[in-house]
Amino acid sequence: MSNYRATKSGLAADIEKKLEQKLDDLKEEGVPQAIVDWLNAVLENDADVCEGFEWRDIHEFLKDGTRLCRVATALRQSEGMGPIRYSSSQSAFFCMDNIGKFLKAAEEYGVKKNDLFQTSDLYEGVKGPTVSVLTSLHALGLVSKAKGFFPEYCGRGALAQENKRGFTEEEVKAQSAGLLPKQASGSHGLASQAGMRAPGTSRHIAD
Repeated sequence: MSNYRATKSGLAADIEKKLEQKLDDLKEEGVPQAIVDWLNAVLENDADVCEGFEWRDIHEFLKDGTRLCRVATALRQSEGMGPIRYSSSQSAFFCMDNIGKFLKAAEEYGVKKNDLFQTSDLYEGVKGPTVSVLTSLHALGLVSKAKGFFPEYCGRGALAQENKRGFTEEEVKAQSAGLLPKQASGSHGLASQAGMRAPGTSRHIAD
């Protein structure tokens, strides 16, 4: 994936700046650390953990969707629901497919749809949209806490229902119109091709 991105200007640049400020605010509130601590606790039997709380650390840890699917599987199984099948392939298609499956599972678990990030918010690895990823995981943690899931999420606050806080009406309309990049189709912004499988790749089912 290319690192080149067109420079935003005008309204799109203002939106991006506000998203980045919101991300800095979340960091000051300890939200990224609470999320990372919880994810590591849920994935304690895995060989690897997320070792940092910066947005880039979280992006690198989660961008292929496999760990998100394992977290969602743990939450689902605590409710008597089945595991999530996911791919270990590092191709963009399968990584985004994994993320889409996590988002669907999170909604089924009880996170409100408007609290969920878009696939591109995580996969593309841009600072501003990472706000949506963090607020979604914060909401998921709080839902799990309300359900009595262990390990318990220790983040504080209400469910993240106001990701657009601080935006003018014009900026909200601009976001909806796509001035900030989002995937254009499919559930949760993912162009779904469920059931397709690339040659030489494998699909996994969490235990």
